[in-house]
Order: sequence, then structure tokens, then C-alpha cells
Amino acid sequence: MENTPPQRILVVDDTQKNVQLLGTLLKRQNFLINVAYSGAEAIEVAKKVKPDLILLDIMMPGIDGYQACEILKADPETALIPIIFLTAKSETADIVKGFEFGAVDYVTKPFNSTVLLSRVRTHLGLCQALKNLEFQKAELQKMVMFDGLTKLYNHKFIFEMLSKEIKEAKRYERPLSVIMFDLDFFKKVNDTYGHTVGDEVLVKVGETLLTAVRDSDSAGRYGGEEFLLVLPTTDLPSALIVSEKIRSDIAALTFSHSDLKITISGGVVQYTGQETLKFIDQADQLLYKAKESGRNQIQS
Repeated sequence: MENTPPQRILVVDDTQKNVQLLGTLLKRQNFLINVAYSGAEAIEVAKKVKPDLILLDIMMPGIDGYQACEILKADPETALIPIIFLTAKSETADIVKGFEFGAVDYVTKPFNSTVLLSRVRTHLGLCQALKNLEFQKAELQKMVMFDGLTKLYNHKFIFEMLSKEIKEAKRYERPLSVIMFDLDFFKKVNDTYGHTVGDEVLVKVGETLLTAVRDSDSAGRYGGEEFLLVLPTTDLPSALIVSEKIRSDIAALTFSHSDLKITISGGVVQYTGQETLKFIDQADQLLYKAKESGRNQIQS
């Protein structure tokens, strides 16, 4: 099991004795410590070091704890850092005010070490759980959108991207083209070299496409060895240039088996008002025309 890095806590208090006491307590628990002696300094240090948690005194001259908390919570860079108020105030109104400004908890002074450490660990754990949840959410979103092998958009999402770009092309009366291509003799690759090498081919083709397209373009794995590129603001002559470059780049790829060479056949179509499925079908028909004409070529 990998060792997790120590977590960092920012201690904010205008009394040096309190800072030293908290610092000593937390360092014994292997936390990394940064300190600040004012609200303004706390904001500056928090932006710089991005602590995992802030222990924030309320009663400070200048920018007090409430104001510092409000500023930190308003900044996207520091908004998610949990803040625990340290306060001599124990009135309900003061505690509620702290929560309203964005604090996750409070500990009254003089504090009990066991209680303080328990609150710190609880909120560090909750914060980490939230980060893990966000990471899992992002990974799930990738699974929904992307093909796991090639890292290109999957069939469903590339179709959705094409539908979206068709609407944009209609609305702004701008050109839109698609390229549909298929790997030549790919079944023979799997039969001769095995599916591991077949996967290697698909991965390298995916990498080639991601390198070739612009940020505004979309590249997807439409089927097993069939790929679809959506090129907004691109007319037919420009799309042909792109497709020929991709064809030559893929033909130049090298693989773990030095004798293996891959070529593609493709079809290029510019949008002229047809339905989405018809648009794709036209590119597909040109793809098969390219195959019938000898492969390793682009038809338009």
C-alpha cells in the first residue's frame, strides 16, 4: 500500500503563543504546518500553499476571521478548503454566524487537544472523501464519453457531437465536413498477429487522430475499426487536406512487428442540409467506394 503524503494545515492566530501551541500539537500528528498572524496574511498564504484545512481565529485586528473566511470562500482557488473557527465566543449567534460565512466547524478556546484533533481529522477525512467522489465522477464521465482503448469519443458521443455541430452549421451558415474512415484488412491483422497487436494498432491510430485534429474538431471511434471525424467551419477542400494527412500519417506508423503496415480508406462529405444519419451514410458510402477502388485512399 502506497504511503499517503502528509496533509497540510494553515494555523491562523494573532497570538504567537496560540500558534506555537497549535503547531506543536499538530506536528506531533505528522501534519505539515503553515502559520499566519492576521486575516490578510491567511488569505495570502492559503492561495500560495493550498492547505488541506485552515484553523482560523475569529478575533483579529484588521481583517477578522469572519471576513477572511468570506474572502477565501469567494475565491475558486480556496473555496473548497475546509475552515474550522477557533473562538472564545460560544454564543449560539456567533457560532451560527461562523457557519453562515462558510466554516465547517468551530472549536472554542481554550480548546481540548483531543476534541480539536478529532474535529481536524473528521473534516480532513470528509474533504478527502469529497475529492475522491469528484475524481470518481470525472472518471465515470470519461467512461460515458470516451472509448476506453483509443481515448477517442465513443459511438454515442461522436454522434451527439455531430448532431450539435449540424445545428451550429445551420444557425451560423458555416461549413461543416465529416471524414469517415476504416482500417484496411484489420481482420487479417487480428488473425495474423493476435488481438493484442490489433489493440496496439487501434491505440496508435487514436493517438494519430488526436494529434491531427484541432481543439474545435471531434474524433470518435464509430465502430470496431471505423472512425468518424467531425470538422466544424471546414469546407470540402480543407477536409480533404486533413484526411490525406491522416491517411499518410497512419501509413507511416510503425508497430512492435516491423513488417506490419496499416492503411486506411475513407470518405469525406461536406454538409449540405441533409439529416444526420444521411450525412454519415454518404461518408460511409464513399468509404466503401475507396475500398472497392483499391484501398489506401480517400474519396469525396
